[in-house]
Amino acid sequence: MFAQKLKDRLPRLGVQRHLELACMPPHLRHAASVPGCGGCGSRARGTMPLVTTAHSSVIEQPPFTLGSQELLEQRLSAQHKSVDIDPSLVDTFGRKHRYLRLSLTDKCNLRCSYCSPEEGEEPLVPAANGEALTADEISRLLRLFVTLGVRKVRLTGGEPTIRGDFGRIVKDLGELRKITEEPLSFGITTNGVRLARFLPQLRDAGLTNINLSLDTLVAAKFPLLVRRDMKWHTRVMDALHEMVADDSPFNVKLNCVLLRGVNEEELGAFIDLTEKLPIEVRFLEFMPFDGNAWSANRMVPQAEIMEAMQLHLASRGLGPARRLPPDSPNDVARLWAVDGWRGRVGVIASMTDAFCGGCNRLRITANGEMRNCLFGEEGWSLRDSFRHGESDQAVAEVIARGVQAKFVKLGGKRDMHELRERGALALPMMSLGG
Repeated sequence: MFAQKLKDRLPRLGVQRHLELACMPPHLRHAASVPGCGGCGSRARGTMPLVTTAHSSVIEQPPFTLGSQELLEQRLSAQHKSVDIDPSLVDTFGRKHRYLRLSLTDKCNLRCSYCSPEEGEEPLVPAANGEALTADEISRLLRLFVTLGVRKVRLTGGEPTIRGDFGRIVKDLGELRKITEEPLSFGITTNGVRLARFLPQLRDAGLTNINLSLDTLVAAKFPLLVRRDMKWHTRVMDALHEMVADDSPFNVKLNCVLLRGVNEEELGAFIDLTEKLPIEVRFLEFMPFDGNAWSANRMVPQAEIMEAMQLHLASRGLGPARRLPPDSPNDVARLWAVDGWRGRVGVIASMTDAFCGGCNRLRITANGEMRNCLFGEEGWSLRDSFRHGESDQAVAEVIARGVQAKFVKLGGKRDMHELRERGALALPMMSLGG
């Protein structure tokens, strides 16, 4: 029976979707293939049912509109008490999207070769009729997503701190925390060049999860990697040490993209940071995006990273690092630690060990387009819905359509090689913020 139903749906699903279904566990495959069971057969506008699995049930929610802070507070309270997550944030594979990554700008003050072109950019404040979301639109967007069930928000870029109204956006996040019963996790991914001046405000707003992007510990190499003055490296390192001081509230992760022939020889030095500092050093596999000259030969894969880590520790007369359990089922990093050291090491193997099955992320570009995958080729404009005067219920329906269209992995691509071949059809890293 299942085979016949799958055959009947192939004209609508397409070959890629057929392959996804064939590889899925039976209980999710059934939900995603049978019309009317809450899977991908549900495409209509309006309230979307949850995918029925062993861990969820079908829950219908009434329409809503956020018209005042009082109504928002009532909605947030009801959401917390009555339902796990709004159906609009659950995809056809049963994945619940509680994590929102919001790009504040697609501009950056660095020019990392794997991410962006060489042209410089200045700080900006988007106008109400411009391409980028305004601070007011961002505030409305975040409140809507939190109402629907998002519990983790990360500000990204480009470089988010170059927005002239960055402080206003951070303050609004802090206000949102005060009216939400369930704890919210707020974070930022930054290159750290302008970070130090904002640390007091980030602390006050409860935005304490800091991901610091740094690909070299050698100041002299900094200009070669980011095409900017070596003195900026000092500013980044100063901000890092301020955030890991003993009385600091910040939780710091240091992200390093390893590139063969560029910085892989610094792997040991990065690992050694975790001996004295309470940070998580995370090595990222180089990912293909349009114009970033990706090749498999330049990527340092997870297996090689782990082997190099253990060899480095052995060269210091230490035992091997031990594997740690993930902090949550949706964690993307494989974690390791050395006994007696303060920090830990993570590897994000997006290319050689993809973690799409547990993905709970949605992304909003600086111009207000929702993307359901880092490698997706389709977007849904929430900004246009706002500016056309649509209600929050109508915007939630747009969100639901985007979530329901999510592929099982890699935006519908087979592997990293197809990602490279189709790179021009996806957005660049600068627009998505990782």
